[in-house]
Amino acid sequence: MPTLEKGEKKVRDVMSSPVISVLPTDPVFEAANKMINYGIGAVVVESGGKPEGIVTERDLIRRVLIENKDPKKTVCKEIMSKPLVTIDPDEPILKAITMMKEKGIRRIVVVKGGKMVGIVTEKELIRNLL
Repeated sequence: MPTLEKGEKKVRDVMSSPVISVLPTDPVFEAANKMINYGIGAVVVESGGKPEGIVTERDLIRRVLIENKDPKKTVCKEIMSKPLVTIDPDEPILKAITMMKEKGIRRIVVVKGGKMVGIVTEKELIRNLL
């Protein structure tokens, strides 16, 4: 099977799946544990299979540690970044790169038919462009 030209690759070709997620009512401590255990920099906050926001390492530092909040009593919906930036899996990866640059983000949740199907990160995009 011939490989796609770098500019023709689709988001589905580079996304990670399944996505590690938490519930809006989960304590931030749970989100931090998942990031550590899976070696990832963010978890998606979802309810009923629909993504609502994202909790990143930066959110944990800025909205929990610096504000001296208790990670066992603070819930994810209180600190998550939103609105969530999403992309369709059939979009070209160059569109994902452009979106990240314009919005100043490092991750985009991949959604098809309202359901979360993956996540694409800055690192995955860079790896696939080289």
